[in-house]
Amino acid sequence: MMSKPDPGAWLKSMPGVVAYLDLGLRFAVSAVLFALLGYWVDSKLSSSPIGLIAGVLFGAVAGFINLYHNVMRLTRQESDGSRKAGQNRSKTAG
Repeated sequence: MMSKPDPGAWLKSMPGVVAYLDLGLRFAVSAVLFALLGYWVDSKLSSSPIGLIAGVLFGAVAGFINLYHNVMRLTRQESDGSRKAGQNRSKTAG
């Protein structure tokens, strides 16, 4: 017989999920904003499509660097949290 899903467990995992959704949104916003900036530069300098391509590439690289640093920070926080939880369990057990 299947057990009933616990809605409380789903709600407890939401802060972690939201943090990772935020990372994807930041990456997309970075690429789009720099693409728009490149498009604007192209319109001012009549250099189409060099500014747009440079903007997309720069935005994607900047977004990826931001994504990498934030994922490493979140991973470190999760591992520190699980390490502290393990230490607390061993103190109460032993």
